Amino acid sequence: MPTDAAVESRRAFSRTDPDDMRYGLRISVWVRWFLLVAWLAQFNYRPDFAHPAYVPTMVLAVSLLALNAYLHYRLWSNRPTTWRWALLLSVMDVLTVTAGLVISSSRFQNTFFVLYYPVLATFAAVFTSFRLSFLWVTIVSAGYAALSLLLEPGVNFGIKEEKVLFTRIVVMYAVVAAVNLISRFERIKRIEAVERERELQRERIETSQTIHDTVAQSAYLMGLGLETAMELANSRNGENRDELLAKLSATHAISKATMWEIRHPIGAGLIFEGRELGRVLKSHASTFTAITSIPTDFDQSGREPELSAVSKSLLFSIAHNAMTNAYRHSGASRVRLSLGFEEEKLRMAVSDDGVGLPADYEQRGHGFSRMRTDAQRLGGRLEASADSTGRGTTVSCIIPLDAAQGGQ
Repeated sequence: MPTDAAVESRRAFSRTDPDDMRYGLRISVWVRWFLLVAWLAQFNYRPDFAHPAYVPTMVLAVSLLALNAYLHYRLWSNRPTTWRWALLLSVMDVLTVTAGLVISSSRFQNTFFVLYYPVLATFAAVFTSFRLSFLWVTIVSAGYAALSLLLEPGVNFGIKEEKVLFTRIVVMYAVVAAVNLISRFERIKRIEAVERERELQRERIETSQTIHDTVAQSAYLMGLGLETAMELANSRNGENRDELLAKLSATHAISKATMWEIRHPIGAGLIFEGRELGRVLKSHASTFTAITSIPTDFDQSGREPELSAVSKSLLFSIAHNAMTNAYRHSGASRVRLSLGFEEEKLRMAVSDDGVGLPADYEQRGHGFSRMRTDAQRLGGRLEASADSTGRGTTVSCIIPLDAAQGGQ
């Protein structure tokens, strides 16, 4: 049966926030690369190949190198990582530094001990729990004290080197305490920022639901009423019939444009609820057909990876603006919305069979400039083109997948 202390330690490890864990692991990976290179360079400078611990120590260092490379790959590819990875690498860090001290002929006088400080600092950066950090530095300092006292040449009490040992251990605790406090302060700031963003997302979702339940329904009923009024006016004769029909038609067009614009915050709300981009765009295409009476096809290729909410929101805005341009300016009889996921990039396109692009389309309004800005914010580009006959328009957005996933 595990002891209460062991159970509590396990709970403390598992309670570490995943985002904090990944943030600390990124720091530890880069620090470990630097330390490993420095350690290997010093360890292999005029080495004692005959020492029985040389080969095992090199095997340990190379294993640590391989594990660090694998962890770096998992972080870079946005794969899940757990506290067990961090703990394993921290243990190997300490063992590698300790092995370097053991194989050294000078031991206590050897400067390898300074590598304990960044090793302990990376642990404190990954595990922000003060209890865990305190426990870990106690284990490491006890091991170093035993090594310094039991192995020759060790601490020379005749020249009061025990004071030097005491100072080194105190510095270990000081480094861990300082890094832990800084990490906890940054963690609090990150939590506050995340909470603010979550509150904004909740407000966006509530706003989209309110619009859907009130304004959108009212606009839809207004459109139906105008269509009915146009049918009634068309069935009557009179000198004001044409003028009345023209005004009703113009009002009806405005109501449809308004209903379509209202769909943007509603769709954005679905994005922040966690819906997949493909599902939201497919629904948006169906709504576009219902409102504008322009048949709209949607197709998706490839499997949608996990994208950040901000990336999905910007891509949704680009698609919405491109479809708005097709409705207002192209005179299209058909629109096609496509979304494709490749190995390293995402491609989204809105095509129509309308009149094509005017030469000064970039200067007309702010639609294209906004779409281009949104694409650049995602590290991608926006392209607009007509077919070979000069008719029809295709607006394409190409984004690197790692940027759409939030970056690493």
